[in-house]
Amino acid sequence: MTMPKGRANHARSGILPALQEVRVKGSTLLGVLTGVREVCGARTGPMVGALRGELGESVRTKSLVAAGWYPIAWHRELLAMVVANGGQVELREVIRTSTRHSMSSIHRLIVKVFSPDTLLRQSSRLFSSFFEAELLTHVQGPRQVRVEWRECYGFDRNVWQAQVITVDELVAMTGSKVKSRTVTAGGSDGDSAMSLDLHWLA
Repeated sequence: MTMPKGRANHARSGILPALQEVRVKGSTLLGVLTGVREVCGARTGPMVGALRGELGESVRTKSLVAAGWYPIAWHRELLAMVVANGGQVELREVIRTSTRHSMSSIHRLIVKVFSPDTLLRQSSRLFSSFFEAELLTHVQGPRQVRVEWRECYGFDRNVWQAQVITVDELVAMTGSKVKSRTVTAGGSDGDSAMSLDLHWLA
């Protein structure tokens, strides 16, 4: 993507003006809502009912389109809604559920024959189809990779945490188990990048 002039100088000054932030694919927002409905059950109605503005209207009228592009602020608002109602534990369950639902049954079977590094490299190629940003995966050694997110303007702590949870779930879907993961840079409010070192068990 082309970075608007002046964006780099303000990347760490907090959440940027909407016109300078990246956009998120509608399928990602719909995936979060699917996770909310499955995890939160009867609480979903009141939670969604509290959403305001264009996002609230789009959710309640079911006018979100999977192929559409929307402000990353909408993703922040959905994740903040989850955290406000159920904390980080519920955020983890919602994102894990969303990640699983994003793959068809056939894809889930195929994923089981992949190693985590192969699946994460494939995910890196697809990342820009869901966020106007960049994701790179570098093999560091046996069962070890470094995952790097770049130009993620408008991400906040909850969005970053959702990315980490997604990586965990992708590893789990291959039948492996995360041994350790460490955020070595970024990943906080106002950061436009993050580096994650990941090590898994076979």
